[in-house]
Amino acid sequence: MQEVKNFFNNLFKQEDFRAFWQCGNWTDFHGWLYILSDLLVWSAYFVIPLLILAYALKKGNSIRFNSLYFLFAAFILLCGATFFVDALMFWVPLYRLSALVRFVTGMVSWITVFAVVRNMPKLFSLRSGAEMQAEIQNRTEVETELTQKNEQLREAESLAKLGYLKWDVINEKIEYSDSVPEILEVRPGQKLSYELLSSIIHEEDAKHLEKVIDTIFIRKFFPNFYCRVHTPGSGIKHLLVVGRLILSPAGSITAVKGTIQDVTEQRLYLQKIQTQNQRLKDIAWIQSHKVRAPVASILGLVQLFNKENPEDPINLEILQGVTEAANTLDGVIKEINAKTESDKMTEGDIENI
Repeated sequence: MQEVKNFFNNLFKQEDFRAFWQCGNWTDFHGWLYILSDLLVWSAYFVIPLLILAYALKKGNSIRFNSLYFLFAAFILLCGATFFVDALMFWVPLYRLSALVRFVTGMVSWITVFAVVRNMPKLFSLRSGAEMQAEIQNRTEVETELTQKNEQLREAESLAKLGYLKWDVINEKIEYSDSVPEILEVRPGQKLSYELLSSIIHEEDAKHLEKVIDTIFIRKFFPNFYCRVHTPGSGIKHLLVVGRLILSPAGSITAVKGTIQDVTEQRLYLQKIQTQNQRLKDIAWIQSHKVRAPVASILGLVQLFNKENPEDPINLEILQGVTEAANTLDGVIKEINAKTESDKMTEGDIENI
């Protein structure tokens, strides 16, 4: 221990040793070649750690194996220090300092070795530049494909007048696709909320919507339904709402997912068909009941007509009865024509809508 204590007490003492110039037969060329070589190596070993440290500090936490960068910088810097001390000892014989620098360099070197060995599996798992480039290319192609598919889905939503909705019951938030505001025709930048959706529901469908909500939260079942909404541009729209519930492990509702689709045209055409069917039923009823009576009357009166004696007074009464039956039949035909014209008018009104 005394030798170690004396070593550090005399670390910068020069009297015990001689400078390199005084040891051996150095020529000027040989000595300065040695000195310049040591200084060149030291300067390079000094600059390289600075570049490594600058890179590591700039990247910060985003760089992998950050500690290795600092160990390599310390290792290279200490290696350069040994060359600098060797060049210095041509004039100043700091042999003890040189030994200490070499010892510290050796310790840091082995610490670096252990760190490299410990991280060797991770280092070998890193992909090469070509592999990284291939992965980047693959990811770029996948992103391009996803972008195209998203555009196709948005186009499909627009063509089908379809939108996606998610109601986060716990956080009371509503998420929706871009097509939903277009369908509901809300103002740009206006966020959808349960209150807003409730305010635009048609008055006649409000009670039905309340029943649907009761069914959702009481029976834990989502019944698909139609409803009407008021829009500022298109007036009343018919929507088809399809959805499903997301339940927690405890059975409570956490979210409601679904789609809304503008089915105004389909509903109006369906109403038109139903109206036309009802009119056809009315016309069929008129033909089977109202038309039959006057026709039967005319046929019966014709059979009573005295063809052998046209001057028979009964023929006049028969002709009067035929006239009345014909007038009745004419009225029935006009009623049928009126229903047919009304049907055409309804069709024109729907096309205008």
